Parts: sequence; structure tokens; C-alpha cells
Amino acid sequence: MAQKRALIIQGGTMRGAFFVGALKSIYHLLGPEYFDTIFSTSVGIFEQAFFASGQIDVMENTWREYVHGRQLINYANPIRGRPILDLDYLTDLFQSDKSLLDIDCLNRSGINCFVFVADYQTRQPAVINFKDHDIFNLMKAACALPMLYPKTVTIHGKRYVDGCMASAVDFRNLLHKMLEPFDQVIAIVSNAHDSRVDIEKVIRPSRTPLLHRLDTDRARIIRTIEQGRVDTENFIKANRMTAGS
Repeated sequence: MAQKRALIIQGGTMRGAFFVGALKSIYHLLGPEYFDTIFSTSVGIFEQAFFASGQIDVMENTWREYVHGRQLINYANPIRGRPILDLDYLTDLFQSDKSLLDIDCLNRSGINCFVFVADYQTRQPAVINFKDHDIFNLMKAACALPMLYPKTVTIHGKRYVDGCMASAVDFRNLLHKMLEPFDQVIAIVSNAHDSRVDIEKVIRPSRTPLLHRLDTDRARIIRTIEQGRVDTENFIKANRMTAGS
């Protein structure tokens, strides 16, 4: 019987560039459906969606061309009535010709896609299935940090925010419950010292080109993408992982 495999993609705002390179290595070295199920939190939802839809190049181009400088994060935005972290800009981008997310391919994908969010009122974590909801609304909910994106995002009448705002203990308990059916679990984190995901096998950055999670310098974003590619390639080799194994 084939093993059931799960991948976890943790958050990190702009450090999510690391996930771009990591998923690119997984896609090309292990195949697009090596993992049966992918779980994400926060910014990981964007890379997860484009990976599942098979749009690796679109995902990378978005990070290289459309999120640096003041395009996505702009501290002057509130003056213009926009949030500092402009998730509306990003989801509009994913519905434009520049970085179009292929919803049909995402829904047809054999990968089960889930994202962790937090109940705004109780801070309890919840897991939501991509394919049961409006993906663009779900993206906003998954990354809605009230200080950076104060807009209310509701799903079935309940307001949700970034999963990182859930209690760490409750998050880990829910995560481990969701992972019980799987034979192999691997996590990708964007911070080498991240402790929220206490999984045995974790792909961590060996170095972090971005200065902090809100760093939008284009050159450092591109170096972080490359860091994700290299570190994941080394992880795959070290663990003797092969496509179909």
C-alpha cells in the first residue's frame, strides 16, 4: 500500500519567498503529487495554491516581480485608505493576466489542500479546505494580521485571521490530530528557529537573506527564493527521497 504523505508550509510574511524555492525543488525532484495533502498557515497559502495548480513558474514570477518595494507592503497605505499589507492587491493580481491562478487546475488537483486560520474572537485554530470555499477570500483570511490588514474577512459568517494568532498549544494539538492518518510528514519553515511546528523532519533555511519578515528588497527576495531551492534540494538528497518512493 502506498504511503500517505503530508507537507506543512508555515508562515513568515515576506520570508514566504523561501517556500517558493522549496516547492520548486519538490515539484521538479519529487513530482507534483508526491504529497497527498498540503497544510499551510499564513503566507504559505499562496505558494500552496500555485503548487497544487501546477503553476510553479507563475508563483516564482509573482515573487520576483510583483511584491517588492511598496507594491504589497506600504506603510503609507493607511493615508490612502488601504491596509499596510495590501492583500486586496495580491488577490486582484491572482485574478489578472499578470499572475492568474488557474482555479480549474487547482480544483482538479489530486492534492488535498487545507489552511489553518484562527477565530478572531476566541483565537481557536481551525482548518479549512481550499476546494470548499472562495480561494481568494480564504487567502485574505489566512493572512489577515489585524495590525497590517485590519479588514474583516468572514467565512460562513465568522471572522477569521492569520493562523499564527492562534494559541501555540491549541495549534499544535490540532495539527497533530490532522496528521494522524499520514505515514510521512515534512514541514517547511521560513525561520530557522521556528518552534510552532514540532515535526521531526523540517526543511529550514540554512541562512536568511531577508532582514526581517516585512523586508521587501527585491534582490534579497530573489536570494531567499534561491535559498529555498538549494536547502530543499539538499534536504531531499540527505533523506534519499525520490519520486514515487
